[in-house]
Amino acid sequence: MPAYAEPLADKTGFKAGYDVVVDGRTYTIETISNFDIRKVSLEGGNLVFDISSSLQNNFGELQIPQNVTSGDAKFFVDGIEIFPKVLQNDRIRFVTLEFAGNGTHTLTVVGEAAQSEPIVESVDGPVDYILIVAPAIIIGAVAAITVVFKKLKNSTR
Repeated sequence: MPAYAEPLADKTGFKAGYDVVVDGRTYTIETISNFDIRKVSLEGGNLVFDISSSLQNNFGELQIPQNVTSGDAKFFVDGIEIFPKVLQNDRIRFVTLEFAGNGTHTLTVVGEAAQSEPIVESVDGPVDYILIVAPAIIIGAVAAITVVFKKLKNSTR
């Protein structure tokens, strides 16, 4: 570290990802923030971020999968409700938030626990995996046999 290092600008952010498990599935919460997120946990349907900041003006962006919490979300820093900008679609909730104060903080996202719904990929009709795997095995076997025969043919000359 340089002896004369300048502090980072208030709006400089670090990108990180944090995994949480909901109903046996792992979801990644992506963040960009000018504060250090020490831990992210899911407690009774609430998403809890343990934060440490050396800056007075804290800024962060969170990308939270809808499968982590659902319904209307409320945001609290150290128990005080804040009103961040929230954009969402059927897959994610994108949150831009600011709060003041250096030191340690707890950001709590209060929402309903997400209902366990299977992720369904768009497939027309049932998938028969043997029809997908068998041709690959056959192609691989033919290629291997071809190589062996070519080597045998070249070695007998």
